[in-house]
Amino acid sequence: MAGASFDPDAFTAESRANWSKAAPHYGALADELFRPMAHAFVKFAGVKAGQTVLDVACGPGTATLACAKAVGPKGKVVGVDLAPGMLKAAGERLGTIDLREMNAEALDLPDSTFDVVICQLGLMLFAKPDRALAEMKRVCRPGGTVACLVQGRKEGMLFTSLVMSALIKRAPQLKAPPGAPTIYAFGDPGVLDAALSKAGLAQVASHRHAGVFTFASPEEYWKRMTEASGRTGAMLRSLPEETRKLVEDDVLEQARGYRRDGKIDIPFEFVMARGLADKKG
Repeated sequence: MAGASFDPDAFTAESRANWSKAAPHYGALADELFRPMAHAFVKFAGVKAGQTVLDVACGPGTATLACAKAVGPKGKVVGVDLAPGMLKAAGERLGTIDLREMNAEALDLPDSTFDVVICQLGLMLFAKPDRALAEMKRVCRPGGTVACLVQGRKEGMLFTSLVMSALIKRAPQLKAPPGAPTIYAFGDPGVLDAALSKAGLAQVASHRHAGVFTFASPEEYWKRMTEASGRTGAMLRSLPEETRKLVEDDVLEQARGYRRDGKIDIPFEFVMARGLADKKG
């Protein structure tokens, strides 16, 4: 709530519960929309055959599976996530891949273990993203790569911001308090690069990836987004029914402006950045 103080531990506990609840729907959404992006991200991270890779905040395993295909039978992939529901969804998709329940801000893994550490669509959700980046660097071998993919600028990431803007408009008390993570925190040019550099990563490089996600109708877009998002779903459930209806009406009206050939194309924007863990400490 606006004006409230930010409690990182409470936020993390709520995230664990909310994303577990959303996992079955999020898995289907990720499979449909995020798979091409996951393969592009894994390629950007430089994942190669025979490597050992850690996927932090692996969710339902979309990027984990892309890593497994890239490393091949002689490589190894470990996926970790805070939410047990997400790990259950990942297990149903990934079979024998090593999946573990773990907080990104306190990875229960040895130093210098992985050739590549990736985090797809997780960093902007963490209560303490700087601590998570430090942990990713710690478990990465010297000379290895740490790579993160996040949501872009609010004005470019309409895929989520149509819903979030409507929520805050109708229920301003839901605006994040000072110190709380926001999903567009790393979206502006140079911000993600700076975070990786601050974590001690070297030779940082980034890439901005934009396009559209297509839905059959505004109503399908609303349904998929509100069922599949842990935080958004929880925010909506906290509101009176009449307020939820106002938010829905706002989003549907906005989404209708993106009609094309009988469907709707909602713009997205992601940012990916990578750096080398060639310094320890």
